[in-house]
Amino acid sequence: MQATVTNGLGLSSTAAFDLRVLQDLGKNRQPAFTAEGFEQFDSVTLVDGRITVPDPARPPSESIVFPEDQQLSVMFVQKDSIASHAVGYLYVDDLQRKGYVNAVGELVDANANGIADLHEDLYNLAPTTGPQARPYIGAARRCTRSFTSRGFLFNQPELALDANCANTFASVADLPDARPGNHFPVSTDVIGRDAPPTLTTSNPGFSDGGLFARIPNLLEPAAPANGDKGLGQLVFLLTDDDWERTTHRNLGAVPDADTYGLDGIPDYDVSAYDARGLRRSTNPDPGLTLADRRVDLGRIQGGRELVFFLVVNIEAIHDPENSLVHPCLRKALNGQCTLHLRSPVSVFFSKSKWNLDQDPEGQRQVMARANGCAYSDACHPPAGQPYGCYLPSQGRRLCGWLPEEALERLLEPDYGNNHFPNGLIEVTTEPGAPMPHVLSHPSLVTPGRWIIAFEDLNGGGDRDYNDVVLQLVSPVSTGVVRSPSLAARPSSPEETGCTVSRMRLRKDDGSFPGCDTAPIQYAVATDCRVCWGGACLPNPTPTWHPLTLRHGYDEAVIDVSGTPGTQPCWKAVLAPANGFCTSSILSVDVGYEYAPLNP
Repeated sequence: MQATVTNGLGLSSTAAFDLRVLQDLGKNRQPAFTAEGFEQFDSVTLVDGRITVPDPARPPSESIVFPEDQQLSVMFVQKDSIASHAVGYLYVDDLQRKGYVNAVGELVDANANGIADLHEDLYNLAPTTGPQARPYIGAARRCTRSFTSRGFLFNQPELALDANCANTFASVADLPDARPGNHFPVSTDVIGRDAPPTLTTSNPGFSDGGLFARIPNLLEPAAPANGDKGLGQLVFLLTDDDWERTTHRNLGAVPDADTYGLDGIPDYDVSAYDARGLRRSTNPDPGLTLADRRVDLGRIQGGRELVFFLVVNIEAIHDPENSLVHPCLRKALNGQCTLHLRSPVSVFFSKSKWNLDQDPEGQRQVMARANGCAYSDACHPPAGQPYGCYLPSQGRRLCGWLPEEALERLLEPDYGNNHFPNGLIEVTTEPGAPMPHVLSHPSLVTPGRWIIAFEDLNGGGDRDYNDVVLQLVSPVSTGVVRSPSLAARPSSPEETGCTVSRMRLRKDDGSFPGCDTAPIQYAVATDCRVCWGGACLPNPTPTWHPLTLRHGYDEAVIDVSGTPGTQPCWKAVLAPANGFCTSSILSVDVGYEYAPLNP
């Protein structure tokens, strides 16, 4: 360029010279990673200097707690049982406030009669008077018949009494022992009776009133019909999905309204009820549609523990040799049940230590099956013959877990194209513990989705854990990191006459098997702050220049002169983690150089 200089005498001199901006494209302007050193640091963590997308929350069934607030929905997948069911959940802290559960999650027996207060109030067993009296859970008591067992007074449970509230208490001298072992006959007490093969709709038997006749009032949402004493949220009121317009023994919470068959849609209008189980004033989706597969639970508060439950309507059978038992309300110190419940209404919790039924087999491994292998009635565990799948990791054949229809349905887009690789799926427990009834299994290929599946027979029965299959869905956010401006000076191109012309980004995001299908996306920008007069503000919408980079270690240099700016930065978008790949950034090295704004 040329410059002219005039002295005090009016003499001028013109000279040409070369003006160059000091450049160093190779110099790294990105400091070492710190969580505080980023303009944006969303859905990622910094561990050992590495930026990583954390694994999606997939809490185990025994302790369903999300670390942060989380949107959650439940999708119906499959029912494979003759029983009718309802599915819901409770918050543990609600039970703690009511005194049912202590600080460590153990059930409380405040009136010291040998029955946990939660179980006592599920079936309204507490007497109306005396030192063991407890308030009735419901609007109005249907039956007032009492009984005495081992010196304690109880009320006979309405959910186990016919319309006439006829006496059902009996001391039995020869009931097979439900504990693991030989199941020799023992002397015990039994309360309740089974329902007849079919109940008429108007029959008030085996009901505690409430919103739904055969769902315990305590598990219903609070409403005048249950005296506003319900603590539960009812997700699905009926799991029937078959060709018949009947529920088992007519015990279902709502009528079966469909005969289409196994279409993966419950046989009632799910959308007619809200996520609590209360009927809506306006149905947003009348009729049975694909939308009825999903119930949106809304935002679940982080740190609050959920416990799912299954209400089962099926005949009561006590046959420990075939892993069928009556629920046990009270046990002796040696584990023998001293008061059994016989009722067509059973409740199972995802937190297995809250369950009423004993495990008559008593093995640590309650169930072992082949994941990704279709269930078959003709396959007999534990041998896995003749229709099981060979698992090299186990060196043997195992029977399949989910039915073929469920495996195919989970591959549909609505279910996240959820594929289950072959492998061991198992349920384990501790000796002497109550029977576990829920299997929780995360998807290894679809982040934010996992299965909860129920075993619906007291004592475990066939232990297939596919009687009711649901998919929990929680949206998974992509990870985003954005650096602040890497320029030291708070200036604009107009003030300096210069602009960033080229940027270089070198990165190392490791080389992890399975990650090539979801590479990390990088971009750079030059207008990451808006500056004038020595003051700057972050620009929420800079002009990003995407970079084409291979997975692992790679570098790119890009011309950014088309978008003048003096405030360079970079960002990366990381795909959600799954069972095969966790996106991680080990290091980023960024350089830039200037050029005149108007050369």
